Amino acid sequence: MRIKNGAKVSFHYELRDDKGELLDSTYEIGPVVYIQGEEEIIEGLEEFMQGEEPGFEGKVVIPPEKAYGFESDDLIVFAGPENFDDNVELLEGNVVETEDPDGNPINFRITKIDGDKVYLDGNHPLAGKTLHYKVEVVSVE
Repeated sequence: MRIKNGAKVSFHYELRDDKGELLDSTYEIGPVVYIQGEEEIIEGLEEFMQGEEPGFEGKVVIPPEKAYGFESDDLIVFAGPENFDDNVELLEGNVVETEDPDGNPINFRITKIDGDKVYLDGNHPLAGKTLHYKVEVVSVE
């Protein structure tokens, strides 16, 4: 069976940056499973694997606009320590969860703490990056 909208797909991947540094891999933890056409994975990967079948292996370079988009300055904000619950550990690199105006959860990375200001970045860590994938389709149902 070939990958088409509505198909349940299982695949492995290796993800590298422009310098060739390994960012992520599924080979040690097991394949990713998603439904084609449901926007459960990035657009560039869905497009690349469309029409392929189990056993397919390939490499693709995905630009930011087909991956996690570009960084937005609107998602970089700061808050005072008083805006966080007591159980939140305020350390650079930590991720904190809050809600957008509609009540949906949104994650922010703490990028800097300067006195009474905690700088937060709501951009995806891979926003603005060109991604280099190696994929292997395991199964298609």
